[in-house]
Amino acid sequence: MPAYEYTCHSCQAREVRIAGIDDHTVVCSACGQPMVREVDVATVLASYARPKSGAPKRTDS
Repeated sequence: MPAYEYTCHSCQAREVRIAGIDDHTVVCSACGQPMVREVDVATVLASYARPKSGAPKRTDS
């Protein structure tokens, strides 16, 4: 399972936790309030920037 960074909106604590992709039930260890998973835009978009292996090459002139 991957590690995700979470931020508590109540006390602004930040934690890195190992969680499943659909695990949105993280509770802050400092204040006990729910935490929100931070999104790393560069990581999310990186898979779209890489050429797919085996994809046909365009031969337009």
